[in-house]
Amino acid sequence: MRLPILFLCLLAASVAEAADEFVVIVNKANNQAIDQSWVAKVYLGEVKSWVGGNPIVAYDLPEDSPVRTSFSKTFLNRSIANMKVLWAQFTFSGKAVPPRQLASDEEIKKAVAANKNAMGYVSAASVDDSVRVAAR
Repeated sequence: MRLPILFLCLLAASVAEAADEFVVIVNKANNQAIDQSWVAKVYLGEVKSWVGGNPIVAYDLPEDSPVRTSFSKTFLNRSIANMKVLWAQFTFSGKAVPPRQLASDEEIKKAVAANKNAMGYVSAASVDDSVRVAAR
């Protein structure tokens, strides 16, 4: 009887882990090479434009999203609460505007597909050919 319970616990843990896997996406027309460090600079307000000078339009998932939590920990090395404080300071001082929050992976994919200057992150499982995976 304990074996099925153990199996279900392991299965639940692997499903939760898979849900936290994400990729950074850009518009298919954007061929700029980017890496984790560069993406972090965008989401930390340090980089505001692409190499050609076009402004970056960055998107975030909702604060309660496990994918956003994973992205913040992995790429930004910060908690979501830390990011809220950082962006509140930037907004108040006029230094930068925070990434626009969209409700779902689908909304982020649509927005990125529609704007050559956009970037976002989504669950790895939701990626399709409407966008280009730029970083993992």
